[in-house]
Amino acid sequence: MDWQSAPLGMAVVDETAGGLAIHHITIDGDLTGIWFLPAPSRAEVIDRLAHWIVVGTKDGIDRTEAILEESVGSADLAGLVAAAEEAQDSLETAWLKYKEGESKKRANLKPLAAPSWPLITADGDAATILGRIGRQPFCDSTPEAMRDVLALARLVQYLVMLWRDLEMERTSRTYLSDGTPPMPLPPQWVDRNPPWWPKVVA
Repeated sequence: MDWQSAPLGMAVVDETAGGLAIHHITIDGDLTGIWFLPAPSRAEVIDRLAHWIVVGTKDGIDRTEAILEESVGSADLAGLVAAAEEAQDSLETAWLKYKEGESKKRANLKPLAAPSWPLITADGDAATILGRIGRQPFCDSTPEAMRDVLALARLVQYLVMLWRDLEMERTSRTYLSDGTPPMPLPPQWVDRNPPWWPKVVA
């Protein structure tokens, strides 16, 4: 299996007090491994980003690219939501088609527990987006310098968990899944937002 087809999860980056904060969210949605690197070396950053899909604040991406001396870019969270909503629409269409196939027999067919996806705006910060959906971005005792990275990590985690819930709906119904296993992220989105790997320097 090609490493690009199986990212470890998401790595959230933010410039913090002149250093770099990195927070991992595993492919199954667990928040793990938060680091603050006050004077990060290229090797330290490579160790924490290789095989992970990178998501970051503007300052975090700028700082990461300066350390690595190459373009990294932030994964498209609005695109993740769009891909998930497209998959959800397809499932709902398939569910309705299946129900209408034998309408009397399937009159009480359980509807999909379709999640409601948040609006991800280019100018909206993660704390604001989480606040709109009633989620706490961080606790009051969180140091100011760590709030942006934690809020973004929790937003990413929320999106990953919503996708997992949608996949559980799909795979729990044989007429929707055809026996295919759960997909940790929308595959067409991962194709456009692959895990990061350092460029080979000739």
